Amino acid sequence: MLRAESGRSVHYRARGAGCASVLEPRWRRTGRSRVNDATHRVWVGGGYADVPVASMRGEALVVPTIAAIVVEESARDRILLQRRDKPREATRGLLEIPMGRWRAGETPAVAVAREVEEETGLTVTAVLDAGRRYETAPKWPNLVLSPAAITLGVGGAYPALVLAFTCLAAGVPRAEEGWTCEPRWVPIPEVERLLEDPGGFTGPAHGILTAWLGR
Repeated sequence: MLRAESGRSVHYRARGAGCASVLEPRWRRTGRSRVNDATHRVWVGGGYADVPVASMRGEALVVPTIAAIVVEESARDRILLQRRDKPREATRGLLEIPMGRWRAGETPAVAVAREVEEETGLTVTAVLDAGRRYETAPKWPNLVLSPAAITLGVGGAYPALVLAFTCLAAGVPRAEEGWTCEPRWVPIPEVERLLEDPGGFTGPAHGILTAWLGR
């Protein structure tokens, strides 16, 4: 899930049609410094809202996000689905997969394990294709990644750049109160059937699972 720095998401009130620009950087003073409140206009199911996004020097940026296609370790033929359950969100009730902001310094394996544990209580036992490490100079390591799928929100979607990795996990899934509900292991044939209704999923989850299943 996408979260504010406090660890919780923020709700945004839709503004009227008089808002002319897609990106509206707004500057405010905090002590002696200036903080850029760059925004992106996002459709929230009844109107548009100017949503704060990551920025640098006044330029709004995409938001790096990690997602997990969680395969049940013991069976290998079921994956985890859950429903959004954040009050007042346009996506409440839609099917999704574990997903959240990617913290600086985290490898894919660390980010996936953290996000899956936070949202479902499951223990990740393996992350597939989590990257190859290169270090062209001392203390400057980089990972070359091969994610299972990548999505990018454009137009009226939240501008999240989502990198999804396949992982194996063990345990009994539980909901994250106020965020998700009805987590369960779903047989892959049932997932394929559910994907026939794109409106039943969040946009990133539908795109990721469709690509992962080769549909």
